[in-house]
Amino acid sequence: MKVEVILDADSKEPRIVVYTDEITNEIQQIVDNLSNKQINKLVGLKEQKIFLLNPDEIYCFYSENQKIFAKTDKDVLCVKQKLYELEEKFKGTSFVRVSNSCIVNISKINNLELSYSGTIQINFKNNDKEFVSRRYVSKIKKYLGI
Repeated sequence: MKVEVILDADSKEPRIVVYTDEITNEIQQIVDNLSNKQINKLVGLKEQKIFLLNPDEIYCFYSENQKIFAKTDKDVLCVKQKLYELEEKFKGTSFVRVSNSCIVNISKINNLELSYSGTIQINFKNNDKEFVSRRYVSKIKKYLGI
């Protein structure tokens, strides 16, 4: 794939054009990523306070007692979005769904422990642990190229 950037002082906003003979999965993913608005901040709530969260700070999103939480190095904050909304919002980023109740940030993983039974334990850099449910094992292996 060739990539070309042309500087034009008369351009008021960036414009991206893709020339291709067919729409492949790779081309579609590029178009989808470019079409999505840039993810800026998320709003997290804790003790009647509102916090602005940078997605790079988040280890994972998980559901508990019908609420969705974002776990960071410092805190666990409640977020308003549903897991499926967060999964869609972070599609094509380092966030991957690993169970019906959890989305993890791959860049915050220290290592993975594979068991003989086929399950995967995720060990985060902050020493927290999460398990990949059997339903999502193939998805995470594909994402990691295992």
